Amino acid sequence: MSMAGAACAALAVLAGCARNIPAPAPEAPPKTPAGVVCVPARPGDPMVGTWYSTSRPKGVAGNYRSLKIFSADGRMSYASQLRFGRQVRPALDEKGCWQVADGILTMQTTSSHGEDVDTTDPIYANRYRVEKLSSGRLVLRSLSDGRTLVERRMPPGFRLPD
Repeated sequence: MSMAGAACAALAVLAGCARNIPAPAPEAPPKTPAGVVCVPARPGDPMVGTWYSTSRPKGVAGNYRSLKIFSADGRMSYASQLRFGRQVRPALDEKGCWQVADGILTMQTTSSHGEDVDTTDPIYANRYRVEKLSSGRLVLRSLSDGRTLVERRMPPGFRLPD
């Protein structure tokens, strides 16, 4: 066998040993939660804005703080934290859609802590009866447990205190 023939035979053997590794599948684009569409608020809707509340729920040793931001385009963000003395623990960081229909506020979470959620799970839909709404105060009653939330309007850009 000639040197060129031996080289071809060696390459053929090596080619047979090479692993055929498929190219990695392209990453899927982020999914939009099925069936959730943010509906813009009507112009001048007094619900649009930043709302802050503090409470001391039964059975909890600390203070609960929440911040709701309702945007005119129907998007919302919701953050909460628990404060025990000087320690602050973040609890929720959610984004989604909001709307008021027939006096009922619905907050539909689409992502929690940056991860998409199963929007068909009822835990991600919170509903409240709007009991009072003024330029600086919002009173909500939870339809799930009946508790009352008293919210204060805060300036745009307000964040939960550390």
